[in-house]
Amino acid sequence: MSNQTVKTPLSSGNSPCVGICKYNKKKICVGCKRSSDEITAWINCSNEMRKAIMQDLKDRNIDN
Repeated sequence: MSNQTVKTPLSSGNSPCVGICKYNKKKICVGCKRSSDEITAWINCSNEMRKAIMQDLKDRNIDN
């Protein structure tokens, strides 16, 4: 994905989505800090996997 901004509705399932998706060069969303793969897989993730992703997001630096 490019450096475009996409407005999306907030999703269910305690998603960290903030409703605005903009990806950096490493394909990390600058809104929620998830990778494009994590965003795609979110709906199929177990609660344990979602918790692990949410924990990782706290320390994730999107500037690099």
